[in-house]
Amino acid sequence: MAERTPKGYKCLNCGKVHYPKHGRCLECKHQDFQEVELPSIGSLVTYTILKAPPSGIQKSSLLLGIVDLGEVRYTGQLDIDTDDIELGMKLRAVWKPVREIDGKMKSGFVWEPL
Repeated sequence: MAERTPKGYKCLNCGKVHYPKHGRCLECKHQDFQEVELPSIGSLVTYTILKAPPSGIQKSSLLLGIVDLGEVRYTGQLDIDTDDIELGMKLRAVWKPVREIDGKMKSGFVWEPL
């Protein structure tokens, strides 16, 4: 199976890449996009600790971060010990289970240190 990579959405009019997908391009307001692969390595811009995670998350708190991938910034879960977090640190996207919904495990990208 091919390794999963984060996806973005490139405006077919002006070329701006978005994540997540929007109904209209934030730059030119065009409505047509093409799915593109994003880099799976980026740097941590900022983070927060969510003390009341949604149902299905088996943790009492959840670490969320914004990762700079060059053309876009990607928001997602971080799998890092809080004592080891440094802004600017290099992270990689790993596809793995993130929560349970209706008795089924759902997967998504989690960002881990390189």
